[in-house]
Amino acid sequence: MANDISSSIINQLGGGSGIDTKQLVDQLVELERAPTQNRLDQREAKLEAQISALGLVRSAMDEFGASLDALANPDTFNAKQASISDTMLMAVNSLNPEAVPGNYRIRVEQVAQSQSLSSGQFESTSSPVGTGSLTIRFGDWDDGAFTLDASAEGATIEINESNNSLRGLRDAINAADIGVQASIVGQNGSYQLLLTGPTGATREMEITATEGDVAGLSAFNFNEADQQFTQQQEGKDAILSINGLQVSRNSNVISDVIEGVEFEVFNSNPDEEISINITEDRSMAEQAIRDFVDSYNTFIQQMQFLQSNEEGEDGQGSLRGDPIGSNVVNTIREMMSGSVPALDDAFSSLASIGIVTKKDGTLEIPSNGWGTDFDKVFDQYYDQVKDIFIPRTSSSDSRLDVFDYSERTQAGTYEVEITQHATRGTYSGVEGALAGGFPLDTTGKDYSFVVAVDGRETAEITLPEDKVYNSGAELAKELQTLINSDAALKESNTRVNISFDDATGTLNFESGRYGASSKIDFLSLGADMADFGINEGAGTTGQDVQGTINGREGMGFGNILRAYSGGPTEGLAVEVAPGVDTATINFSWGLGASLKSAVDSFTSNSGFISEREETLGKNLSGIEEDREALDRRIEAFRARQEAQFLAMERIVRSLNSSGDFLDGIIDRLPFTAPKG
Repeated sequence: MANDISSSIINQLGGGSGIDTKQLVDQLVELERAPTQNRLDQREAKLEAQISALGLVRSAMDEFGASLDALANPDTFNAKQASISDTMLMAVNSLNPEAVPGNYRIRVEQVAQSQSLSSGQFESTSSPVGTGSLTIRFGDWDDGAFTLDASAEGATIEINESNNSLRGLRDAINAADIGVQASIVGQNGSYQLLLTGPTGATREMEITATEGDVAGLSAFNFNEADQQFTQQQEGKDAILSINGLQVSRNSNVISDVIEGVEFEVFNSNPDEEISINITEDRSMAEQAIRDFVDSYNTFIQQMQFLQSNEEGEDGQGSLRGDPIGSNVVNTIREMMSGSVPALDDAFSSLASIGIVTKKDGTLEIPSNGWGTDFDKVFDQYYDQVKDIFIPRTSSSDSRLDVFDYSERTQAGTYEVEITQHATRGTYSGVEGALAGGFPLDTTGKDYSFVVAVDGRETAEITLPEDKVYNSGAELAKELQTLINSDAALKESNTRVNISFDDATGTLNFESGRYGASSKIDFLSLGADMADFGINEGAGTTGQDVQGTINGREGMGFGNILRAYSGGPTEGLAVEVAPGVDTATINFSWGLGASLKSAVDSFTSNSGFISEREETLGKNLSGIEEDREALDRRIEAFRARQEAQFLAMERIVRSLNSSGDFLDGIIDRLPFTAPKG
C-alpha cells in the first residue's frame, strides 16, 4: 500500500508545473545525505585501517616474541656438549644443562648383569601352579645367605583361581612392574618359568611362597630355607673407575656419577681409558642474541612504517596518531635501553656488553665495536652476559634457596626470616623393647600390622615366617622394605625410613616428607608386635616451616615457604633446609623474560591490543547504527520534500484550471470577440 502511495506521489510530481520535480527531490535528498555519508565513510575507512594496522602490530609482536623464547630459556645459555673417545665401550645418552664442564677419564672394569632363575618343568603353559601369594624381594645372595636391599622395592604377587596356571603366574609377575621379566621357555610338554631380574649385585631375587587353598606355589620358593629355582646367572654391578675413583652401580645406564650426564656402558675393558670431555656450548646463546637483535630491528622498522606520516599501501601510516603504537614502541625501547632490574653487576644492560642503539632506533652488534666489544665481553664474562637475559636467583645462605616464582613475582632483593623449621612425622617404639632381643626368630609369631604413612593406609603387612634376624639394623631394613613396597604407598610416592638405635634398643620410624600432613600411625597390630615395642596409635606429627618473606608472614607447606598473594613477592617460594635462620635472596627476571612478559601483555586475549581492537570494533558497530539513523532521517526528509512539491503541483494545477476557466468566461462575454 505504501509503495502504491509513493508511486502515486511520484507520478503526480511535475504533472502541473512541467518541472522534473522528481529529479529535483532526488538531488535535494542526495545533497542532504552527502555530508553525513562522507563523514561516516571516512570514519569507517579509518577505523578499518586501524584495525588492520593492529593486526599488523600483533603479527610483528608475535614474531618478535617468538625470538624471545630461546633468549629467555636458561637451557639456551647453559647448553653443554660432550665428546667421547670410544663409542664401542660406552656412549653418552643425554646431556643436561646442569652438567659440569670437565674432562672425565673412565675405565669400565665390569658391566652390570641380571640374575636369572629357572623353575622346574611343567607339562603345559596352562598347568596349575596353586593359589596363594609369592613375595619377591631384592638383595644380595652370598654363600646361601640373603642380605636384603632396603632401597629396592619388591612386591607380593597374588595367585587365585583366575590365574592359577603357569601362564597366569607369568602374566601376574610381569604386571607387578617391579623390573622382573617372566617368560615361559620350552616345548612339547616340558615348560619352565624363567625369571630375569633387574641388573645389579643387590637386585638378586628372594622368592617366598605363601600357600593358599590349592597347594603348589612352594615350587617357586627361592629363599634361605628352600630353593626350588635354579640360578642360571648371578647379578652383577657395573664397576667403573672415574678419574681414578672406583664406583659401582646396579645398572649399565648411569646418570648419577657425572652430574647432568647419562651414559651407558656396553662392554668392559679395564686396560682402555675412555675420555668424556664436557664443555659449554655457547654457540646457541650467541645465535639467540644475534637473532634477537635482528628480530628487534625488524619489529622497530615495522612499527615505524605503521606510524609513518605518509599514507601508503600495506598499512603504511595507518597507526599515525594512534596511542597504541607509541605505547608499544616506548615500552619496548625503555626496557631495551635501561638496566635489568635487581642486577647490580657491571654488565647489566645491552649497552654494557657492546650492543649499541643506532640513531634510527635499531640495534647493532659492531663487528669491530667501539667502546665495549661484544665478542670480548661474551668470551670473558659469559656468566654476566647470561644473567642479563635469563632469570637469576641467589641466596646468601646455601641452606635456603629459591624454589619457585611466578609471572607476578617482581625482581628485587628480599629478606627471609625462619621462625620455625619443618620436621617430619616420626614414631618411636618403646625404649629398650628390643635390647638384647637378637637374634630374633619369627617362627610361630604373629608379626603383622597395618600402618598409615602421611594418611595413606597400607594393606596388612606380615614379616616372613621362620625368619631369623641377627640385628636390629637387619630387622629395620626388612620393615622398611615391606612398608615401602605396599601398593598404596608406592602409588602416592609415600615412603618411610626406619632405623634401629643400638644404644637404646629402639625402632625409629620417620616419614619421607616434611610438614603437618607428615605422620605415622599404627592402626592394627598382630598379637606379638609388642615384642618390637610398637603400640597402636600415632607418633609425633611433623610441622610446616614458618617465617616471613620481605617482612610479611609466609605460608608453610612442608619445608617450602611461600609468599602470600599481593605485593612484589607474590608467587615466590623458598626451600628451607635445617639450620638457617635468616637469609637474603635476590631475584632478577632477565631481559628475555621481561620482554616476553611485556609482549604478552600487549598480544594476549586480554592485552592492550585486544582491548583496543574491541573499542574500535564497537566504534564500527556505532557507524552502522549511524548509517541506519541516517537512512531513517533521509527517508523522512524525502517524504517532506515530496509532500511539499506535491502541494506545489496541486497549487499550479489549480491555477492552471482557474486560468482555463477565466479564458472561457471572457470568450462568452458580450462585445468580446473570441480568441482565434
